[in-house]
Amino acid sequence: MHDKFINISADEYHADKTAVGHSALVRMLRSPAHFAEYINEKIEPTQAMQFGTAVHAAILEPWLFETTYDVVKEEVFAGTLQSFDDYKAAADKLGVAYGVPGKDELKAAIKAADANSEFRFKDDVQAEMARYSLGAFENTLQSMDDYKAAAARLGVDAKLKKDELKAAIKAADANSEFRFKEDVQAELAAMTQEKLAGALQSLDDYKAAAITLGIRVEALTKDELKAAIKAADANSEFRFRDDVFEAVYGEKIILTDEHMQAIIKMRQKALSHKGARKLLQKGKPELTAYWDDPVTGIRCKCRLDFLMDDGKTLTGILDVKSTLDASITGFARSIGKYSYDLQAAFYTDAVKELTGLTLPFYFLPSEKNGPHEAAVYKASAAMIETGRKKYRAALELLQWCREHGEYPGYQPFGDIEEIDLAKWDGFDDE
Repeated sequence: MHDKFINISADEYHADKTAVGHSALVRMLRSPAHFAEYINEKIEPTQAMQFGTAVHAAILEPWLFETTYDVVKEEVFAGTLQSFDDYKAAADKLGVAYGVPGKDELKAAIKAADANSEFRFKDDVQAEMARYSLGAFENTLQSMDDYKAAAARLGVDAKLKKDELKAAIKAADANSEFRFKEDVQAELAAMTQEKLAGALQSLDDYKAAAITLGIRVEALTKDELKAAIKAADANSEFRFRDDVFEAVYGEKIILTDEHMQAIIKMRQKALSHKGARKLLQKGKPELTAYWDDPVTGIRCKCRLDFLMDDGKTLTGILDVKSTLDASITGFARSIGKYSYDLQAAFYTDAVKELTGLTLPFYFLPSEKNGPHEAAVYKASAAMIETGRKKYRAALELLQWCREHGEYPGYQPFGDIEEIDLAKWDGFDDE
């Protein structure tokens, strides 16, 4: 009975662009350019489309609705960390550093990571040389009296000028017994200069060295700080809102409380409708069909909201619509505006092509706004025939476009047309 139809997800159905559905044909009637855009571009579902999908599930697959949709209960997240400031407060409590490291922090990190002693710091070199110089001048020759005393010990004539006496002492000092303060100063200066070459001095120097050693020099991002808090939180003191959300709601689709209440009321009103209950008594929801159009050979597809049966044979097609006005006048306008007649004919002919049965097509419009009234309408033979002409024209136009490789817009030849008021005289409730 249902063997000509398959059960695939809505995402799979919409992702398959190898076959043409009624939504694509509606766009073809607007213009081939709109059809091409619809087929070639990924269409993100609008909020209205997502709401409509939820309504379908609530009415046609209540078990799926209960397991798929939910409303966030804020009390579940009491005490959890959510904002960056929350993360920082927790990090401060745990002693986790997260800001841009200062110069002293970078220096300590570089020293800890610098296993090969590749880097030196200017202040360390200067401190080292200062310590070294404390005893470097002990017993050095500085004054003329120092020079004369050394000369006397070496048997050098002391009646020379200071520079001459220094040279004479050096020449006679075979065992390098004496050192001169000015020479030691020059040696220390040269040594200091050598050690300072390449030493790290500025914050930029520190950052460059840190990056070389793989040390972070920027502040932690929110995700990095979260990981650091988790690593330091040995007692599991802190919980994160996104973790709690994942644990509680998992893959559920979240609705606002307003939308959830509206959908529940829409379901109640729809299922309290005697005619709707009768049509929904037996059948299968969300079935997909594929077939080749017998005239053009174009591969087609449709997704039936509800395929009715009586236990022995198929008895009808039901389509749920979220709408602003479910009255017979208001919904008739929606049928024209959104080409629901094309859909009705397309689906009816699809079932006939696959099963040989001509089934009635029913609409179940449900109002989005209070009091959320619902109604049931059977598509008339005249509506089906009008819709059939539309989809046949769309398929033939698509066949032409494919044969010629062209998908023109509204006025491909640049015509200037006269325009008048539409059928509804500007009183459409869009």
